[in-house]
Amino acid sequence: MFETGAVPAGCHLLGDSGYGSKSWLLTPYLRPQPGYQLIYNRAHKKTRSVVERGIGQWKRRFHVLHSEIRLTPPAKVCKISFVCAILHNICKDRNIQLLLEDEDGHGQPPSEDNLQMADDDDDDNRVEASPAGIKPGSECHTGKSFK
Repeated sequence: MFETGAVPAGCHLLGDSGYGSKSWLLTPYLRPQPGYQLIYNRAHKKTRSVVERGIGQWKRRFHVLHSEIRLTPPAKVCKISFVCAILHNICKDRNIQLLLEDEDGHGQPPSEDNLQMADDDDDDNRVEASPAGIKPGSECHTGKSFK
């Protein structure tokens, strides 16, 4: 999409140093010089960390995102990802916690003893998606029951 010009100019992806140089891909300097390059690398690392934490939360909330989603037509995969992003953001806005996993990897609702409200810092871990069609006050349903 970036190479064909389908994405507007000025938009970029964040990548690690394993990716090649592209005009639309921001990667860290391999051997940064003191000054601007070192400052850039620190900002790059901090931003990637926020993104990785958000993706991790997203995958823990929706296990379907852990592996390849095989559906036809492929547009359905995009819809699943989009809906998971919207539901994740609604849950973040309403401080609905991720399910705790037991030893067998099954999700369990958090008990009242260990229920905690989300930190304000977690607002950075929202997944970018437009909540089209979601009305304020709608209930958040993730396929899991919360009691």
